[in-house]
Amino acid sequence: MRRIFVTIFVSFIFVTQFHAVFAQDNKDAVTELKVMSFNIWGGGGKSIDETINVIKSTSADIVGLQEANKGAEKIIKSLSLHTCIASQSCVIVSRYPIVQTSPSKKGCKIKLDENKFVWMFNVHLPHCPYGPYQLNDIKYCGAPVLNNAKDATNTAWRTHKNEVEKTIAEIKEAQKDNCPIFLTGDFNEPSYLDWTEKAAKAGICKIPVEWPSAKAFIEQTNLKDSYRTKYPDEVKSKGHTWTPLPAKREIFDRIDFLFHHGAKVEIIDVKIVGEKSDLSDIKFEKYPSDHRAVLGIFKIKN
Repeated sequence: MRRIFVTIFVSFIFVTQFHAVFAQDNKDAVTELKVMSFNIWGGGGKSIDETINVIKSTSADIVGLQEANKGAEKIIKSLSLHTCIASQSCVIVSRYPIVQTSPSKKGCKIKLDENKFVWMFNVHLPHCPYGPYQLNDIKYCGAPVLNNAKDATNTAWRTHKNEVEKTIAEIKEAQKDNCPIFLTGDFNEPSYLDWTEKAAKAGICKIPVEWPSAKAFIEQTNLKDSYRTKYPDEVKSKGHTWTPLPAKREIFDRIDFLFHHGAKVEIIDVKIVGEKSDLSDIKFEKYPSDHRAVLGIFKIKN
């Protein structure tokens, strides 16, 4: 989510459709893959060096960056990564070569080894209006207060429908390749798997809401929410990614997602990456972002 809209960006990123810095394709068989969703908060948050440290320390192989902005260039150069750039916010970086991109550049096909490929998609859905704030009467970007689940669902879908439907169309096309598919993103919207009657009774959310974006990806493409697949109990495992920053009044939530699809991919584990607290699985002393990241470890099958 953006509290401050960042417009600064490195001009060379707009020129580059995708960039490969590796001289040769990887020849060794890849059986395990680490995929991360990471909103780096306006180009690097508190520190671009610490942002790079998070990516490096987690050994993430493919990262969907949101709010990449001016920080993308330094990440790319520092870690010598292949890149696919959709916009100033949405950038995919990969340790493995990129061989194809989707029409919007929100997706790219990545060659892991001589026999294995994956598709990676990355989105950053519009941040305003923000449904959880509307339902809890928190003033944000001039959006009106909402009092019921139906209005929250309808408002969220009007806001996110266009980008979600375009990405779904590209994912469906990529599924024809019959290889694993991943989707990362800051949805700026919770999941219908989290805002349930059970969670409402536990006081985790105000009311049950069928938030539409995650639901559309799951129902229309058969993608699986990696975190919720690994940890199905939304009360015991909240997985909150928004936000590690202290606030006088805040709605803490899971709005950063990692999805996967395909018979050739299997979850090993999913970790929440963030500050030193009980809410993070992988902890950093100087965590730089206002979002926790989501790291998935997957087995890639032949």
